[in-house]
Amino acid sequence: MKSGRLAVNVLIDLYNLKIEPKAIFDFINKSILPTEARTKESNELLKDYLNWLPDHFVRHNCDLTKLEKLEITIWIDFDKAITPQGMSNCKEFVVHTKTKWKVNGRDEHIIDITQTEVIKENFIKLRIPELK
Repeated sequence: MKSGRLAVNVLIDLYNLKIEPKAIFDFINKSILPTEARTKESNELLKDYLNWLPDHFVRHNCDLTKLEKLEITIWIDFDKAITPQGMSNCKEFVVHTKTKWKVNGRDEHIIDITQTEVIKENFIKLRIPELK
């Protein structure tokens, strides 16, 4: 749950800066693009996933040292957000992710995932708060 909120907040920040709400997380080079997407939250997200990867690879009996590429691009078209029927203070939008990964000696793979989200309309300006 935390990573979804962090990722959407990164995109909300870009949108409010009038920059395309699209961020690329490169887990091999430990980088985040565009530069404006490098925030405390996006760095926390990158760090959390980098800490999770070794355990994930061990559980799946894989060798992390053979991973050549792991890049996740996430974007939202906030201009296409709609107001769901009966929910006048909410916005519904689609979160898109594209994961590219490659292991030494194998072809590159791409996984596309889309998910519809509904949030309070004012969160598009204020960001999604942390639930305690």
